[in-house]
Amino acid sequence: MNKFIFNDYFHEPQGKIAKRMIFKSDNVIAFVLNIAKGEILPGHTHLESTLFLQVMEGNAKVVTDGNETLLQVGELMQVDGQESLQVINVGEDVLRLYVTISPMGSEAFATDANV
Repeated sequence: MNKFIFNDYFHEPQGKIAKRMIFKSDNVIAFVLNIAKGEILPGHTHLESTLFLQVMEGNAKVVTDGNETLLQVGELMQVDGQESLQVINVGEDVLRLYVTISPMGSEAFATDANV
C-alpha cells in the first residue's frame, strides 16, 4: 500500500509541459501532466494500452481521432490506446491531469519529463 499526495506532483512547467511520475509497475503507470496555459500535448497513440485522464485543475479540450471533448475539474475520460490523443489547455491557468496508462507500454512513457 502506498499513499500519494497530488499536490506533491503539481509543478509549474518551465516550458510547455511538466510530467511527474507517481507510480510505475509492470501493469500500470500513473502520473500528473502539468500543461501550461495555451499549450498543447501533441497528438499521439499508446497502441495496446488504455488511458484514463482526470482533470484535477483547469480546463481541457481532448481531441481523439478528430473528435473534440471538453473536460473540466472532476471529469474523467477513458481513451483506447489506438486512438490518436491530443490535449489542449483551454483554461486561464495550468492544466493538471491525473493520467493512468495500463499496461505501461513503452518504457519511455514511465519517466518525469519537461518539454
